[in-house]
Amino acid sequence: MSYNSIRLTQDLPVYYKNFFPVKPFIKWLRYGLGFGEYLNRREFAFILADDVHIRYRSYHDELSFFKALTSTNPEKLDIGAVYNHEPINNKRHTDYQAVERELVFDIDLTDYDNIRNCCKEATVCPKCWKFMVLAVKILDFLLDDMFGFNARMWVFSGRRGVHCWVGDKKARMLTNNHRSAVATRLNLFKKNGQFEATEGKAKNTRVPPIVRDAYNIAMKDGTFGEMVLEQGWLENDDFLKDELLLTDKGKKELIENLEGYDTPEKRWHALRAMFDEDYRRKLGSENEFKDYHPQGRDRFALHTFVLQKCYPRLDVNVSTGTNHLLKSPFCIHPKTGNVAVPLNVDKIAEFDVSKCPRIDRVVEELASLQADREADENEDSKNRKFLAYKHGLLAPYVENFEKFANLAATS
Repeated sequence: MSYNSIRLTQDLPVYYKNFFPVKPFIKWLRYGLGFGEYLNRREFAFILADDVHIRYRSYHDELSFFKALTSTNPEKLDIGAVYNHEPINNKRHTDYQAVERELVFDIDLTDYDNIRNCCKEATVCPKCWKFMVLAVKILDFLLDDMFGFNARMWVFSGRRGVHCWVGDKKARMLTNNHRSAVATRLNLFKKNGQFEATEGKAKNTRVPPIVRDAYNIAMKDGTFGEMVLEQGWLENDDFLKDELLLTDKGKKELIENLEGYDTPEKRWHALRAMFDEDYRRKLGSENEFKDYHPQGRDRFALHTFVLQKCYPRLDVNVSTGTNHLLKSPFCIHPKTGNVAVPLNVDKIAEFDVSKCPRIDRVVEELASLQADREADENEDSKNRKFLAYKHGLLAPYVENFEKFANLAATS
């Protein structure tokens, strides 16, 4: 059953009071510093009904933030930058400016609408969630391998995309120019939307490490092979003309080699047997294409095909601005009712959007959680403050969040 958004105004006060993980949330945004050293200069923005924005809110401690949150009950909570002065006093200072913020990335499933055939626009199913799975795995690896960023948090947006927060100090201190350089380096799509797989003056015959690594991740566990069949990309011959960037000679040879390979399964096997070196080695003498040796840029035709489909499509503008606002983890998507939950990258393929914690279901379990506590015969448990977010539907996602908060405090 879909979420009834009419419930939102009655659900939000219960949710913020009992389930929003304020303690680890503030721990994250302090980064191991005292409240008055850092948190008080962070901008928060509350978005109310009818798209009313209350910007430049700032707080000195956990309690003041919690009081504001539970008295305002915003439909959306955005996190902004850390400024050189307290945001609430921004009009008092002529030199007021953003000085730090996390490096953030936004990947939206609608940017894959021209290649995903199972759903369109805001609809998300297990088949098209695989686009997010590979995009996250690829970008998460590159952020670690290329830039050495350790504190990385991936958050489901609540509807159709994911956000990444990089909390390392060196990431937070990046200037706008440096952010732009990082985002541009990671964005491998040209202006016409075509993936750039090769470089080098000699007929584009060199694959850069970033492409090699992304391709290896995409092909690692069979997820992309499943997508090929589920999305119907090899159902007809269009891929020969539009998606395999071969020379005229290469296209002619491919058409000859694929004669008789008349199903998507057979075609996918043939493409890998011709262009994927690891697959060729695995097949060995049993490879019917063992004598086929593509030359020049044709050697990397499969790299282009694979990464055109699954390499992260980044909204570069989100990443480049220090003062850009981004939706907070654990806020609610007003149309779906879904909680924006932090994900475990190692288990991201297991995440089911249709089973994402939804505010009405989270709120409805409060009574049973409290009843379980009352029934607990352990007096020590009863004497401790009851943190509802550590129980029930939200518990595993709060655990993901706490791991990130602990790592961010030391990175």
